[in-house]
Amino acid sequence: MAGGPVGGVGPPLSIVFEWEQDVEAYAAAGRAVEVPRLKCPSCGRPLVLKSWYPRWARDAREWRIWIRRGLCRVCGRSHGLLPSFLLERRLDVVEVIGEGLRRSVAGEGLPKIAVALGRPYSTVRDWRRRHRERAGELVGELAARVVELGGEVPKLSVEVERLALGLLAVARSAAARRLERVAGIWTFTTLVTGGRWLARTTSPP
Repeated sequence: MAGGPVGGVGPPLSIVFEWEQDVEAYAAAGRAVEVPRLKCPSCGRPLVLKSWYPRWARDAREWRIWIRRGLCRVCGRSHGLLPSFLLERRLDVVEVIGEGLRRSVAGEGLPKIAVALGRPYSTVRDWRRRHRERAGELVGELAARVVELGGEVPKLSVEVERLALGLLAVARSAAARRLERVAGIWTFTTLVTGGRWLARTTSPP
């Protein structure tokens, strides 16, 4: 399959849940994946677990996986329940995307990153372009989240793309001081942005 955004006909909104294993384990479970009972983001009522829809996820190889749908009987909306190794409409798992963006924002060339990660240059370029477009929104959201968690927001003087990645680390550290266990930095990114880190929508994370 081609790299970059993926999708098709799917639910209007995704909700991310924490999946502690890797994509291989998720794929192996098929439709027997245990999905937590989540709440509707609009009204807070518990979602009813409904049907499944297929999509692909890529780490070292591509996996065909199943995504559960949750239905809000009050709002009438259907939501895709994404495991935390995925971002909305992205083929590659967040660990690969995060590493590519970390290296790119640090100054490494996109062609070199594409070769190192085994991804098409156009895919890596799209990650960076989308991060550049979303970085300002992400900085605002993360700064507010850091304050809520009792952390200290660093001086907002560095370049916005680098600042966004830096604030992710600050937010995770602030969360770690309040929780017994916190996911790795890129999984944390998926959770804190609801999977919409590199989304094509203009709505905030």
